[in-house]
Amino acid sequence: MTENLSLPGGTERRVASTYAREIEMTGMGDFPADSIDAGSFFDRAITGLLLTDASATITAANETVARLLELDEDPVGSDLRAIDPVAGPDLESAVEAVERSGSVVETETTLDRGRTLELRAVPAGEDTVALLLRDASDRVATRRKLQRSNRILETLEDGVYTLDEAFVITSVNDAVTSMTGYDREELVGSHASMLAGEETLAMAGEIIERLRGDDSDVGMIESSIRTADGDSLPIETHFSSVEFANGRQERVGVIRDVTDRKQNEHALRELNRSARLLLGAADERAVYRTIVDAATSVWPSATVVAYSLDRSASVLEPVAASTDDPEVCPPGSTVWKAFSTGDGLDNPAERTEVATDHTTVDPTEHATGGPADPTAAEPSDRPPSFHRIGPGSVDEREADDAGTSPQGHVIERSDGTESSGTRTLYATLDEYGLLRIEFSDEDPAGNVAESVELLAANAVAALGRVDREAELSKHRETLSERTRQLQRLHGYNDLLRRINGALVEADTLEGIATAVCGPLVEAESVSFAWIGETYRTGGDPRPVASAGAGEGYLDALSAAADSNDVPVDHSDREPSHRALDTGSLVHVPDVSDGLRGSPWRERALVRGFGSVLSVPLSHDDLEYGVLSVYADERGAFEGALCELLAELGDTVADAINSVETRRSLQSGSVVELEVRIDGPNAVLPRIASALDEPISVDGGVRQADGRSLLYFTTEADPTALPESVHAVESVRSLDGDADGRVEASVAATTVVDRLTAHGSSVARLVADAGGFDATVTLPPAVDVRTVVESLADRYESVELLARSDREADGDAVAGSTVGPDGLTDRQREAARTAYLGGYFEWPRGSTGEDVAAAMGITQPTFNRHLRTAERKLFAALFDAPADE
Repeated sequence: MTENLSLPGGTERRVASTYAREIEMTGMGDFPADSIDAGSFFDRAITGLLLTDASATITAANETVARLLELDEDPVGSDLRAIDPVAGPDLESAVEAVERSGSVVETETTLDRGRTLELRAVPAGEDTVALLLRDASDRVATRRKLQRSNRILETLEDGVYTLDEAFVITSVNDAVTSMTGYDREELVGSHASMLAGEETLAMAGEIIERLRGDDSDVGMIESSIRTADGDSLPIETHFSSVEFANGRQERVGVIRDVTDRKQNEHALRELNRSARLLLGAADERAVYRTIVDAATSVWPSATVVAYSLDRSASVLEPVAASTDDPEVCPPGSTVWKAFSTGDGLDNPAERTEVATDHTTVDPTEHATGGPADPTAAEPSDRPPSFHRIGPGSVDEREADDAGTSPQGHVIERSDGTESSGTRTLYATLDEYGLLRIEFSDEDPAGNVAESVELLAANAVAALGRVDREAELSKHRETLSERTRQLQRLHGYNDLLRRINGALVEADTLEGIATAVCGPLVEAESVSFAWIGETYRTGGDPRPVASAGAGEGYLDALSAAADSNDVPVDHSDREPSHRALDTGSLVHVPDVSDGLRGSPWRERALVRGFGSVLSVPLSHDDLEYGVLSVYADERGAFEGALCELLAELGDTVADAINSVETRRSLQSGSVVELEVRIDGPNAVLPRIASALDEPISVDGGVRQADGRSLLYFTTEADPTALPESVHAVESVRSLDGDADGRVEASVAATTVVDRLTAHGSSVARLVADAGGFDATVTLPPAVDVRTVVESLADRYESVELLARSDREADGDAVAGSTVGPDGLTDRQREAARTAYLGGYFEWPRGSTGEDVAAAMGITQPTFNRHLRTAERKLFAALFDAPADE
């Protein structure tokens, strides 16, 4: 290559001027045209120069071209395409473009060594084109870095902006336009007050000045900006001041939308507040109301409903809601399916299958054909389905479920459409119910699923605590009630012991009644007690004794019975009369119930009586009267007291029976009755029918277990009686007795038992297949009509054949209860069984072992009872005064 560039004649000055002008305009050099030295200018330039003619042949070139293109030979005279396999075609294309357009053409070409050349083709005269080449590798690399930086800035979710010193916006990325809703053209060139308030800008200026003084880099402000819609967007801005090489100062900042964070913080504050309220919730309704209030506070525009599971009706019942009149959700409804699906999802693989299983029912109609579910979506091609959402993996959820902390599972409903205007979340409250939150129009900010799950978990914990506290409270109430009952029962038992002690000492009917009524009114709530007897009267009860605040009540009652205001229906007579009519206990827990048409209730209420208990006093089939107790409270005789008073009635009847029996034995005269009793279904007639002959009954012994021992005489073989007569359990022929006397154990009450219960003695008793013929002696105080009516109640008919009064002869007769007053019932039973069983005969009809077996006791026990009875009998015989 020549040392100096040689140009064709007349063109040197013109090309030099063009070259100088171009490099000045493009920044490719610094050579003013008016100072060009044509001899050395081109070779000293840093910009390469090529001149071509119309045939694309290089006519001139400086040394810079050879260096840029790394040429080993002088390119002058060479074809432009051939000088470099990569750059040559690009240079030729640029020349052709200049020749076609007659204007400047700019482009870039990349060499195979990776360097980039900047090319500018300029028309330099007729058929001449000047090509200016410059190494642009560094500038291209810088430009590419800037492009990458810009792409990164545009893909950031955070907004990036720059401001000049006057707070004019000089640049923004796409995130800023997305946050604010403004176009880039609207923002760039506008003052920052378009978005931020003057107070925020002043604060930013102060922070920048402080950063300069503190030698710090970045400042931060939490504030808000105005969007194009006029809304306020909470942001966090990090910014710094940047100084460029030319001394220009700008502020660079990063904007972060903190709406979700603010919403989460608000949600956490509300969750903490609701958690404190849940700790003090007194019942389930308060828990549901608290979680609805908390959800409404966090998401004011949402529809919130809390449902409680009604197990008895099998429905989800709305307990608290942010809307008016939410409907009950039965099985088959969308809410019910969300409730059942939420508890049934275990892993993501099962979600589709489980959701499908739970949504096969039409969501607009439940199983019972009732009204459509208010939460059901509009009909679509696909049925609604549910999937569980929320933080944490499946393993983490399973670990939470396995722990002790409660977990409210959150599921989301899909309406089966590509887009929906609402989003509905369901939080299952374990077995207690469901929380439904429906968001309309827009997706709420913050981590909604996690917040709902925490709220549901707190609710589950509170509901569990309320359940446990209710159970504990119920348990405490039960224990307190049991304690009170035990205390009352102890008092009642003590009362009964006192009464029983007094009954032992009483020797008259009046004494027994007084011993009972007096202590009874000392019991809690009992205000009046009385005993009426019917043993002698045979009609309405005659008051024997009373105690408490009821004097005159019975007189008024008797007067009412004679008046015309007695109701025709006697089913609601005064409890005392009803107890006697039915022979069973009558309990009236509330006197005021059924007041109309019951005169006795009105009179009882006037007396202040709230409840009544009447106990018939009967021993076997003999009615002695009635014990009635009145309380000033309703329901005073429930439970244990009722049972104790019923037991007391039996005790009083036994005491009266003992007194009446002793009185009849001490009477100097008796009433003798001859009766015919028809009753083919009774035990003795059935025995006579089975033996096919009448039997003469010697006597009977009533046993404590409801059985009886019968002793009768027959010439027939009694061996088959247990098989032919159902009530007969066993028979035994008495040894040593030639008269055919038999002992039969029967599981029934016999006529002998019923007659002796009235204090009578059976002098003669013959049973045939149709009934009995009997001769009976009664004490004169016993009402004959009462005895006859009592027997008539048990048998088909009773005919009184004869009645006579005579003096007691003191002879022992069959069925007699003669004996000293000191014998106990068991001693009397032992002596009577031994007597009737032939134990005292010679030879003996029964051994001691036989008699003991008949009584159902051991022989030593029988011997003790018998010896004691014998001692008392002999003491009565030998220790009696001479005149007796």
